[in-house]
Amino acid sequence: MGISHITLITIPVTDQDKAKDFYEKLGFTVTNDHEMTPDEMPPEPGLRWLQLAAPNGGATIVLATWGVGGLRPGAQHISVACTDAKELHGELTEKGLEPSPPFEAPWGAFFSMEDPDGNGVMIVEEPAG
Repeated sequence: MGISHITLITIPVTDQDKAKDFYEKLGFTVTNDHEMTPDEMPPEPGLRWLQLAAPNGGATIVLATWGVGGLRPGAQHISVACTDAKELHGELTEKGLEPSPPFEAPWGAFFSMEDPDGNGVMIVEEPAG
């Protein structure tokens, strides 16, 4: 027994559709999008479960408009991997996003940006090998 992996990360947002558009530009795809029923958590009717996945798997994200453990929109930070930070930086800039300049560190290249609510997203180039 024991923990095997991270499966889901909740990102607090104010507008799920704006956040969805941002994360789709990063390459995420919607895996689940439905109105929650009163028997689901949280119990308030009319809330939307919006779950997205990165292209090559790993943990999924949920864009939540309801309170999640006291997190407010803009309080979350995630890191995602890519194979070529400079190339992806150019692609995201062409899509209208505003990433920070790429930075070369001893452990690899990276850049960061914020979603529409100010949640941080760091994009890290995975080392070859």
